Amino acid sequence: MLSRKVFLASLSRPFGREVFLKRPIWELLESSRPETLSLEAHTPLSLACRAALARSHSTRFEPILVTGGESMFIMELADLLLAQADALERIVAEKDALVEQTARAAIDLEGALREQHLLAEELQRARQLAEYDAKHDSLTGLLNRKGFVVEMEAALKTASSRKDTDYWLLFLDLDRFKLINDSLGHHLGNELLVQVAQRLSSFTSVSGNAPSVSGIAGRHSGDEFVLLCVAPADASAIWRTTKTLYESLTSPYLLDGKHYAIDVSIGMVPSLSAYQSYEPALRDADIAMYEAKRNPNRKIVLFEHTMYQALQKRMSLETELRGAVGRGELVLHYQPIIETMSGNIFAYEALIRWNRPDGMMMPGQFIGMAEETGLINEIGLWVMRESCYCLKEMNADVDPYKFRMSLNISARQLANGALPELLEKVCIEAGVPTSCFILEITERTAMENPEHSSIVLGDLKRRGFILALDDFGTGHSSLSWLHKYPFDILKLDRSLTAEVGLTPNSNKMAAGILCLSKFMGLTVIAEGVERPSQKDELYFLGFRLMQGYHFGYPLPTWQTEVTREEKMLTV
Repeated sequence: MLSRKVFLASLSRPFGREVFLKRPIWELLESSRPETLSLEAHTPLSLACRAALARSHSTRFEPILVTGGESMFIMELADLLLAQADALERIVAEKDALVEQTARAAIDLEGALREQHLLAEELQRARQLAEYDAKHDSLTGLLNRKGFVVEMEAALKTASSRKDTDYWLLFLDLDRFKLINDSLGHHLGNELLVQVAQRLSSFTSVSGNAPSVSGIAGRHSGDEFVLLCVAPADASAIWRTTKTLYESLTSPYLLDGKHYAIDVSIGMVPSLSAYQSYEPALRDADIAMYEAKRNPNRKIVLFEHTMYQALQKRMSLETELRGAVGRGELVLHYQPIIETMSGNIFAYEALIRWNRPDGMMMPGQFIGMAEETGLINEIGLWVMRESCYCLKEMNADVDPYKFRMSLNISARQLANGALPELLEKVCIEAGVPTSCFILEITERTAMENPEHSSIVLGDLKRRGFILALDDFGTGHSSLSWLHKYPFDILKLDRSLTAEVGLTPNSNKMAAGILCLSKFMGLTVIAEGVERPSQKDELYFLGFRLMQGYHFGYPLPTWQTEVTREEKMLTV
């Protein structure tokens, strides 16, 4: 226990020490030193310092009594100030840290904003690229169908609102593109499409002081292109411009160091003013292009409404044709090929007819449609089965088979690599030797794809079928075909035999072909023999196998013997 004297001396020092007080001492202090500063323990440092420094100079350095619940202690002013200094130092440090953190956050924010801006620009570019890709062809860079339709719709609005502005539309198809694409490879086929697109773009872009034509080009699909141009005041200029475009597109193309030529079929709609939407305009241009494609002598065709009517009729006919086999409407007529030495029948050529409810339809009226739609494959197998049935009846009492059947093979059939196997399968199922069939192929048919044709013809030959080159002498024929392909028979076209006996040169031509064919081991059949004098002249030249109306018309029935009257016509 401190004495009163010592305790009071301790309290009077400027920097005393902390002491713990008992209640009697506090009461003594309270009674003796009423100016002693007393603070609650939870008093903020700033307020405590302000209260301590607010005391008079004589008492400013007196200890401070701090109370908290049941306990109390004495704090020197210096300790309080040090605590305040520590607090201020911490505040300053926290402030500096906060400033630094804020600066870093600002830098991070600036980087984030910059990155966000770059992302926004990249997103905008991606959106623009997506919009461009959605409307443009990835291979050629031209407008695709969707993009071209957008431009057409805008042109139609302009044409309807402004009487002084009109547009004309071209629909183009590359002829023989498939041949180049299949024979040279898809990469060169694509290169050809790119070069065509470049010529179309050049045609519609500025060249010199003025554009060749004001318009846009697009790739509709595959090897089909479309062109939409502002119509000139002079309507005749449309034809001149289209012919110029045709000449440009049909000029040779350089592919893999070699030049290749293609043809182009163009359908034209000269004015859009009569159309309310793009679909009928594109349809009509497509119809006109199809007409150009069907007619080798008219490569630019102006649309006429009668073409649309013909197309509707054709579509109806196509629908009927699809069920013709099942309904039993297809029939075969047979025309004999005669051995003029004996007057006997060498073979029959099976010629298809369509027996419709409204009358008999000749093959020229529907075979082309069957080719385009692919129905020719089904029809061809039906012809093969029917021919097998007829051959079995013809040769019922003959062993080995005496009579042969000649069938025409179309380009679409020849394009089918499975054709040899399919035909052989029909023969096996029917029990008819393949050697009883003469398969006639025109040079035009084989030229669709020469390499593929060579493979298929070779396969047919190995399976025992007899091969004939049909319509030789039509203007497409080349003597080189006689040794490139495994033909057994050459059929001299009626365009050449018709002149025999009428002009010396025709006789010489026929005799020359016959001589060369015999030298190469080929059998020759003269087609289109209609006049007795024509038959006599051909016989004199050395032809022994003949076919034509002079010997018999194609009939729905066949006969294995030639009548006495018919034999008299052959000798």
